Amino acid sequence: MPELAICGHLVDGYGVYGSGCINIEGDRIASVTSEPRAPERLDYRDMGGIVLPGMIDLHVHLRGLKLSYKEDEATSTRAAAASGITLVADMPNTMPPLRSKSAIDAKLAALRRMSLVDYAVYAGVPDEPEEARGLAELPIAGFKVYPEDLEERRGTLRRIARLHKLLILHAEHPVALKSIVEAEDTRAAMRGCWAELAGLMEVLDLGPARLHVTHASCPSTVLAAKKVGATVDATPHHLFYSLRGSDCGWRVNPPLRSKAERLSMLKLLAEGMVDALASDHAPHLLRERIDPLSCSPGFAWLDSWPLLAACLVASGTLSLQDYARLTSLNPARILGIDSVYGSLQPGMRANIVVIKLERWHRPARIYSKGENPIENIIEVCAALKAVIVGGTLVYLDGEFTGEKPETVNAIEYASTYLASSSPP
Repeated sequence: MPELAICGHLVDGYGVYGSGCINIEGDRIASVTSEPRAPERLDYRDMGGIVLPGMIDLHVHLRGLKLSYKEDEATSTRAAAASGITLVADMPNTMPPLRSKSAIDAKLAALRRMSLVDYAVYAGVPDEPEEARGLAELPIAGFKVYPEDLEERRGTLRRIARLHKLLILHAEHPVALKSIVEAEDTRAAMRGCWAELAGLMEVLDLGPARLHVTHASCPSTVLAAKKVGATVDATPHHLFYSLRGSDCGWRVNPPLRSKAERLSMLKLLAEGMVDALASDHAPHLLRERIDPLSCSPGFAWLDSWPLLAACLVASGTLSLQDYARLTSLNPARILGIDSVYGSLQPGMRANIVVIKLERWHRPARIYSKGENPIENIIEVCAALKAVIVGGTLVYLDGEFTGEKPETVNAIEYASTYLASSSPP
């Protein structure tokens, strides 16, 4: 018997279904009906509420472990939940880096203990090729390939490419990273679109691989990735912001691009050439962001980016179905977990959000420890009404409920589901 029903205008990456109710039993969607079939119900049908699958962020830096002073698994996932993200995939450039079983085990243990949303982790590329298979057998989302890996760990990358695990590529050529410049406009030229394209070509030279290009900032990168059958994501900062002079407060990797390149990226997004949106949430303390000698790159985005991305719906650039496809269905497909995540179909994990399209101003950061030296207050185009993780209501009308959901490693969860549903 379903315990909770969520009613509103139902939309996922497969379609727009109109008015209806999602009935939840345990941690799964039990049924989709025209009227609620549970004793507890949240009904947004007369309030303009849009019911969507929970957002999946493919690219986050949750920090934690020895970098917990910047961010930890509790603050980052609280920020995620407060913007409608119900699953995060964490990058391996932590301290220690996730290039060993012990480090991955420690990170997964911290997530089990503290995360407010479901999670996955990527492994880093190990130094020795023979270590790759052991890491691939762990419940990881794949391997993150950094530019330096293309130069320093090429033998290991060739071994990983043959394991058919997801390679998520930071597409910049390592040569571009060797130029030390301070001004952002000069840095953007030294790490231009040529560097992204060259980084992608370096990976293709490794042989056939299951490849995803993350935080693509250039139209040429997107077109080349699609030509070779790779998937690709783009970040809010590369879609909403253009290169802004020499201020290191706007520093990200890869750099922001010209207005013409940014608008071309938006055009490709509208045409369906970009598969997913991802934040590249990269929190730092303010002193690390404004020091011109270090100027640590990255924006803290988890508190707000899905609500900002809704402006692409408000402007007519995307449909609601496109929005759901880019934020949930396609990220689930890229991670290989779309059997249980990414849609509102019966049997899926009950990770659900309710939003209402409306323009308002809010802080770019509320719960994350990460401090942005710019854009402290941003205009967004959606208000978050409710967040359900694994069938548990964790956020309602601007406040956390105090309920702690039973969060899961999404890779392990999907694997268990597939094993249990396979014929003997």
